[in-house]
Formats: sequence, C-alpha cells, structure tokens
Amino acid sequence: MGYMRAMGKVGGSSFIVEALDLYKSYGSIRALNGLTLRIRPGEIYGLLGPNGAGKTTTLKILAGLLKPDKGVARICGYDVIDEREKALECIGYIPENPLVFQNLTIEEFLEFIGALRGIPRGELVESMNYYLEYFGLHSKRGELIASLSRGMLQKVLAIASFIVKPKVLLLDEPMAGMDPESQRLFKDEVRRLTKKGATAIVSSHLLDMVERFCTRVGIISNGVLIAEGNLDELKKKAFGGGEASLEEVFLKLVGEGAEESV
Repeated sequence: MGYMRAMGKVGGSSFIVEALDLYKSYGSIRALNGLTLRIRPGEIYGLLGPNGAGKTTTLKILAGLLKPDKGVARICGYDVIDEREKALECIGYIPENPLVFQNLTIEEFLEFIGALRGIPRGELVESMNYYLEYFGLHSKRGELIASLSRGMLQKVLAIASFIVKPKVLLLDEPMAGMDPESQRLFKDEVRRLTKKGATAIVSSHLLDMVERFCTRVGIISNGVLIAEGNLDELKKKAFGGGEASLEEVFLKLVGEGAEESV
C-alpha cells in the first residue's frame, strides 16, 4: 500500500501539530487555560492528565470538532478552524466515546469513511482488506456495528483511522476493551506508521502502556501543560533524577500542580 501523500502546508515550522495558547470553557467550567503543545513528525506523544484536565477537549479541538474560545490549533500547518478541510485531510481520529452508525455493517462503515475522504476505490479495497485481515475481522466484515463488543468496535475504529493514511493520529483511549493481542497489533501498526513519518497523540489513563509505548509525554492539569519530555526528563523534573515509574512521576507532578493552584 502506498502510504505517505504530500505533507501539505507545513510552512517554516518543524512541528506537525501545534496547539498555541488554547482556552476553552463549558459555561462556568474552564477546560483549557492557555494550553500550548508542539509535536514533531514521527513522535508518539502521550497526553496524560487527571479526569477533567482537558485531554479530550484538546483532541477534539485538534480534530476540528470544537472551536477554542481563544488560541490557534494547526495540523500539518493548516489552521483547524480557518483551513478545516485541509487540516482534516491529514487526520485519523479515534474518539473516546464513539458515535457510529449502528445499522451499517463493518464493511459498509469502512466504505463510508473511505468515500468521505475521497479514497480511490481500488486503494480503499486493498487497504480495507489488509487491515480486516490484520485485526482478524475479515470473516466478520458483514456483521452490524450494533452487534459488536466494545473491543471489536475499537478495532473497527482503528481500521477507519488507518485506511485514510493519516499524517496525524489523534487517539483518545484507543485500546479501550481490546484484548492483549489486539492491543499489541494496534501499537505495532502505530509504531510502523510513525517510523514512516506519521505522528500519533495518545490520550490514556493506562500509564504503564504510555511509559512503554510513547516517545514523549505531556502532562496537563487544570487545562495547562505542567510537564513535558521523555521519561528521564520527567523523572528529573519530579524527583531530580533516579529511578521512578511514569505513575510515580505523574502523581508527584499532578499533586504539586494541584497544591500550586490552591
């Protein structure tokens, strides 16, 4: 399968994903409070934070599903508001709480996604067949979405995000309900795509998985970025270095952030 299409308008920036000074409120609740992230091609970036920290809001803004109250978000150099169509051409997205057409079969749903993105029929069929076989769903392609378990639905959503040949994968709890073998396959494919130049942002509460899987991590709390780096850099920030797990680092930094906000 051919993978990388033209990179689009990256401009003078070396970053493929930029979230600059983002603010977003839901009524009196402020979800983002000046969040800034910059992510380079080829990264698997773990986005961590406690419940309500703003992770899902950030991914929805980057996916063009929410408009920030203030700030700029760019994908491949395209403003996700002013150049929404161009930005969306770069994205594969797995939402935390998917709303999927229940009365479509797996095959019909994937064909619908391919048609929305304008993927040539021959290319779509080749890609769809490859991933259905890869995730062990080839014999289930005629089953209704409504009949699927959560883990099987997540595999279908993963296929939908992969067949569009994304430059940026926005992944919100992407492996929820997946069995261990499917999780391994999913991570292997994300690694393969990022080695070819794609970028992945993974929001998850599975800190052990993030520690082993992600190349860099950003921790947000109360809608702002409180720490960022690889594990060694985060350990240095939290404890001055030494041995520590990502879970220990996370709890220390989030705890300190909560104390500072009091």
